Amino acid sequence: MAKLHVTEACKSIVDTALQCHGGYGVLADYEIERMYRDLRILRIVEGTSEIMKLIIARGIFESKF
Repeated sequence: MAKLHVTEACKSIVDTALQCHGGYGVLADYEIERMYRDLRILRIVEGTSEIMKLIIARGIFESKF
């Protein structure tokens, strides 16, 4: 649950920063480009957010029944 929450929060923050930088946000000269690139990797490494939601839901339903 923590990975899902943190990656979604980071996605929102980095996306807002990228919007503020506009086209410059995707240039390698700016730190925001590296943050965006690292965040994409972080969201994929241990499963996408959709998969994490399925795992969490399965765990909740298995513990209740």
